[in-house]
Amino acid sequence: MSEASDPLLDDDALPQEDAGAIERRTDALLERAFAQGGADVFGGGDADELAAAKKAADRLVQLKLARYADEGRTRVEVTNAGRYWAMHGGYFAFLKEEPPTGRGGSDRNPEFQALRMTYMRLRLNTFWLTFGLSIAGFIISLISIGIALYTGEPIFRR
Repeated sequence: MSEASDPLLDDDALPQEDAGAIERRTDALLERAFAQGGADVFGGGDADELAAAKKAADRLVQLKLARYADEGRTRVEVTNAGRYWAMHGGYFAFLKEEPPTGRGGSDRNPEFQALRMTYMRLRLNTFWLTFGLSIAGFIISLISIGIALYTGEPIFRR
């Protein structure tokens, strides 16, 4: 089963040539939508062609290369990312592109996030503890200078 939970996007149940046909249809739909400013998903045909067209449109929307232009989900428009990939080789170039390594933390492991927050809290607590100790040391030195001046002791001995 593929990563998508939608059965329409599951290509593992299809023979290999059908999955390739859906990718070719996805590429053609992206190019058509880019060239015409939008494209109809269903162009007619038998049930297999309509199912492949639906999967191609769903894949473009899932990858955020396109969005549905109407409530009936029969027409797609390309997004900014879709325009970029349509100008730079189409859907197949998008598939060849390696995913970025730094994702900005949007899909990190929850245990890792909790551990990170714990360490951040410890760092902040340590910062405030050392800041407080520094202030306390400064106040003690001022008290020491005040006592030295009050008793008449020289501040700097030679």
